[in-house]
Amino acid sequence: MQVSTNVEASENERASYIPNLLNVSESNNTAAVPLIPSAVLDVNGINISSDDVAEHLLERMKAQTTDKTRKTDLGEHVPGDPVYMIPRGNKPVNEYSNPNLLLGIFPTLFPYGCGAVEDFSRPVKIDFREHVRYLLSLGDCRFEEHYSFIFVVLNILQRRAACFHAHLMTSRPYFQQSAEILESLSSADIAKALLNISKGTYSKVTDQRINTLMKHIRVVSGHVMGSAHSRSTLRTKIHSLCFNIGLPSLFVTINPADIHSPVTLYFAGVDLNLDEVLPEALSASYERAKIIATHPAATEKFFNCLMKSILKSLVLGGVLGPVKAYVGTVENQGRGSLHLHLLVWLNHEFTLTPLKEMIQNEDFREKLLQYLEDIVKEDLDLFREEIEPVENEVAPACLPTPNPVRDDFQRMFRKDIVRIVETSNIHKHSATCYKYSKAKPDDSKTCRMHMPRVLIKSSNIDVSTGQTTMR
Repeated sequence: MQVSTNVEASENERASYIPNLLNVSESNNTAAVPLIPSAVLDVNGINISSDDVAEHLLERMKAQTTDKTRKTDLGEHVPGDPVYMIPRGNKPVNEYSNPNLLLGIFPTLFPYGCGAVEDFSRPVKIDFREHVRYLLSLGDCRFEEHYSFIFVVLNILQRRAACFHAHLMTSRPYFQQSAEILESLSSADIAKALLNISKGTYSKVTDQRINTLMKHIRVVSGHVMGSAHSRSTLRTKIHSLCFNIGLPSLFVTINPADIHSPVTLYFAGVDLNLDEVLPEALSASYERAKIIATHPAATEKFFNCLMKSILKSLVLGGVLGPVKAYVGTVENQGRGSLHLHLLVWLNHEFTLTPLKEMIQNEDFREKLLQYLEDIVKEDLDLFREEIEPVENEVAPACLPTPNPVRDDFQRMFRKDIVRIVETSNIHKHSATCYKYSKAKPDDSKTCRMHMPRVLIKSSNIDVSTGQTTMR
């Protein structure tokens, strides 16, 4: 384990490029007083073996039984003293086809000892993943709100995926040659390679046996959700798609404000009328953040619902024009919420070289700029009809979007955009702006968002380089 005291690096890691969604002017007083315990635990039980613990418990139970028998003979009332013994030892418990596994780990979640996952006594077989998804969607939210249940089942799913794909790989004929190479590796060789990797001094030409091992690890972990190599696998798929249909036309990042969304609160069990959201029905931002943090499944459900609606209504709905393909990858950010990075391929036959020749034509340049200005807006004055003060009582993102069937929809829509931009989309420098900035002689740093930017009066295309600058 590597320990670092670099506080600045920690702040950069947690910093976000979007404004803080919490209203610092609101009171965040709460009746709950957090208690942070601290202890040292010998998790390996080096000094006390499992046999010693079992023997001690049996002796104690024997003494209590003898004492109870004596008191019963004397006619005294002896209250029941149940014993709940947690098994321990150096042998891992079987997590396959073991319905008692989660029942024993989480007795408070299964208080009646029924409803076990992978209980094959049921007439209909239920998959582990689907059963967990059902438990997380229960109305009482006890599984969703539990502090460790979701992490335990995720770890089980990850290990099962790793074991399954490792089994598939080792059953292939080509693995026999690799097996002979891997058998020659010792624990000392692997420990040395891990040390060099942690120091950043690992070389691929040092030991071909380690390279073979790392190659198979990448293949297996590429199928394990949440792993670093799963992102590499996705990157390879994107490269393959680029090789097949060309470079993407648009790169879009969609970052929902889940703390402000009434839909998220509704999925989390808050009693709200989504058809008519009243400002007084919404709690303070700190309370909303607490609700969102304790209901991760509801937040994920909101994100999935919103992304499907955007992809169906906007991307495939024709707002960007005919779409040939799109790829989206979900990423979590510092505050734990999700956002989507999206690559979109428009259905056209323009490639870089012909496109650079076509922009020499003035008529084509004007049509291209008209299209770009229609889908990309960087000038708020296009939506502002009159200067109106921004109300700070309720965040605009908390309120529903204007109804398209209204006669004044266009006016209300422009007003809504102005309010959202002025309250949520004004860039403010944070640590994340400079985490990739290299030190300069005058100690100045450059914001990676290129803020502030030079104001451009009109959009234009540089015919010599092809660079497009938006208004």
